[in-house]
Order: sequence, then structure tokens, then C-alpha cells
Amino acid sequence: MPRHRSRPAAALLAGLLSTGALATTATLPTTAHAATAATTAGTTTTIPLALPAPTGPHPVGTTTLHLVDPRRPDLWAPTPRPRELMAQLWYPAATCGGPAHRLAPWLDPAALAHLESDYLGAAPGQLAWPATHSRHDAPADRGTRHPVVLYSPGSRADRAFGTLAAEDLASRGYVVVAVDHTFDAGEVSFPDGRLEVRNKPAVFAMTDAGIVDYRTADVRFVLDRLTELAAGADPDAEHRPLPPGLGAAIDPATVGMVGHSMGGATTVQTLHDDPRVLAGVSLDGPVFGTAATDGVDRPLLLFRASDERPVRDAMWDALWPHLGSWRRQLTLGDSGHGTFSDLEALLPAARPVLGWPAGQLDAFLGTLAPARAVDAQRAYLAAFFDLHLRHRPTTLFSGPSAAYPEVRPDRRDGPDRWNGPDRWDGPRPGVSGTGPRRPRPPASARPPCPAPGPSS
Repeated sequence: MPRHRSRPAAALLAGLLSTGALATTATLPTTAHAATAATTAGTTTTIPLALPAPTGPHPVGTTTLHLVDPRRPDLWAPTPRPRELMAQLWYPAATCGGPAHRLAPWLDPAALAHLESDYLGAAPGQLAWPATHSRHDAPADRGTRHPVVLYSPGSRADRAFGTLAAEDLASRGYVVVAVDHTFDAGEVSFPDGRLEVRNKPAVFAMTDAGIVDYRTADVRFVLDRLTELAAGADPDAEHRPLPPGLGAAIDPATVGMVGHSMGGATTVQTLHDDPRVLAGVSLDGPVFGTAATDGVDRPLLLFRASDERPVRDAMWDALWPHLGSWRRQLTLGDSGHGTFSDLEALLPAARPVLGWPAGQLDAFLGTLAPARAVDAQRAYLAAFFDLHLRHRPTTLFSGPSAAYPEVRPDRRDGPDRWNGPDRWDGPRPGVSGTGPRRPRPPASARPPCPAPGPSS
């Protein structure tokens, strides 16, 4: 059904979208005219882009799953078909990999070409996109079952937009699973060579609550397939070979979730709907659906950008009294909506060739130094999931941090230790991921993975 809004609400939404509060993108041009003009003026050198390396002790592997849900028709597809998704997994790898396991690209060439023209307004060949720090199909570390963190990107965003967070969590011992919400994502590549792009009219024919419900169903379906994978099945539609040991590395009983923008709304709704998800983080996301009125009863971190957006703040104010258990709200200083994505690290160098209006990039990313923004987000995400999935106490949420002065604690409730039915003072018997595992040398005793070369 079409979405209906009052005139004041529509005006507020227009202001919100212009800074990217409800969608991952701000209002951006859809042509490369500005980039073409820059090229004509002499900007012809290819600009190299880079992603910061993960900080944990584990090498990282990655793989993709093509998942088809025959029980659910795709309401956003241009032709009748079952719901079809791509998911990407990042996981602790058993080794650094080698020639058989090359570094995975950030996005494949077809998706990158569409992203450049449709989203960035950049002419072809002006940007040299980086490889990631993850080895494609590298054998998984099966010494223990690792906690799972689900990731949902924002509207118009791809799963790759969360690579920085995913690689870092995987290097710290998590299996991170990102979902491309097909036809809401900007571009999704499938194993048969198809590139499906966003179907905005179909998506916007739903109410905001309907969009979040539909995305939440995507996440729950992916979690079902992960449970099958952990039990030894291959849920990939083509049954492509899985990385050795991947199923044995997944702990489907210890699951958290993080999402950016509309992915944040999806995270809150998934917490509401699915008891398998034990804790969640909303990165600058709105709140829609039944979770907005019912709240959630499991730990939730609300982490927002510092730009002023009254509608987002009103949503969070209304949600706060309905949150049980552990809850925190943080603000990342001098940040913008896009700060909570890989674009924070990638786009500043691309500024000369972006087809964006003057000032749009600063409004989208804020003025905080990218390295500081990435470091702070990684630290708080790791501390949150370590606390609630591994039950490791932390002081990072107790107040302002000298290490991360850019992060402002806004409000809090609940102790900085596991907030379960009983006080937790150590590993709980029977909790997945806390039992015996094979001996593993400390990180300081393991040789680091060598820096990858251009052909690695």
C-alpha cells in the first residue's frame, strides 16, 4: 500500500533525507556530469582508495552464499519470483591464505561500475578501488564455534558498505554475516552474472514499517540458513563448495546484530521479532514497526551521528522507555550519517571526481578525521559484542573515554557486565563459545600475515 504522511511529517522527512537520516544515502545526483567536468579540467589520474586493516589477531576469510526462499514471493522484484538474497560471511581463518585464496575485492566490477555512475557520479576509470583484507574461501578456524554478528546495510546501500566493521570483528573472533536486501540494495551481483539494482518505486510503495518487516524477514531467513550451515548442510542455491571448516566455526546459539540507517531499524525490529538475536546495535537508524511501540527486552546500543535531526532523536526518545535490559545511547562527534559505513574511509580521497554538489560530502561524512571515526566505531562495536555475546566486562560504556574523546555518552542503563537472569562472574557452563578448545598461541606469539602485494 502507498505510504501516507501528513504535510508536517512529509516536510520533516524531506529535511531528514537531505542529510541521509532514514536512508544510507543523502540526496545525490544520478549522473556523472560533475565528474566528467572534472576530467575535462584535467583530473585524469586514477585515484587509489584504501581500507584500513583489521586490528584483531585472526586472519580473515570471506565467502558468499546465494540464498533462495521458495516460500516467500519477492514483492520488490520486477517479475514474479521467489525471494532471492546474497549474503557475505567474514570469519576467522585458519591461516593467512596463499595464491589459492586471493584477497577478495570490495565489490565486483559490474557492481562497482553501477555504484560509480548511479551513486557517486564518477566517470569510469577515475577511482582505483581497493582489495579487502579478507582471503576468498580461506579455510575457517574451527578450533571453536565463533559467535555470529548479522549486518544489515541502509537503504540503497550494499553489504560491502560494512566491510570495515565486518573484517575487524572477524579478526577478533566473530563470524559476521551481511545481507544484501535485493532491490533495496543499490546493486547485487548473483553467481549467474545477473546484476540486480534498486527498485525504488516498489520499495517505496510500502510503508516504512512494511519495509522494515520485509527486511527483517530477510534477516531471519538468513539466520535459518546459517543454522543449517552450522549443522553441516550447504544452503547455497548452486551448492558451490564452502570454505573448509566454515560450518564448524559458526555458533548459531550466540547471535548479535548491527545495522546502519534503515539497517538499524531492521536490527531493532529483528531483536523484537526473533529471540535468537541476543543483542543489537543501531548505527544512526530510525525506528519503525511494532518495535517502536513495544520496545525490545535485550541489550541495545544506539550510536548516532552528531548532526541535528529532530525526527531521529524523537524516535529514539520515544523508544527509550520501552527498552529493557542493558541500553546505551552514544554520539560520535563531528560525524555525519555516512560516517557509519566504509564510505567514511573511501570517499575523502575520491572528492575530486565525485559528482556531488559542493558541501555534500562534508554534510554526509562530517569533519571528524576518518581514522579516528573508524577506530572509535570498531572499539565500541567490539566492546559491545564482547560484553553481550562473550560476557567480557568492559568499562568503555561507563562514561567518557580518554581513548575515544570523540564519543559522547548520552544516556545509559544497566551494568557493564553480562545482564542475564543471574549475575555473571565468569564463563557459564553450557554457553556456546565458552567451553574447552584446542590450545592456541597468543596473538603476540603468532607471526602476522604479510602485507598483501598487488597480485595477492
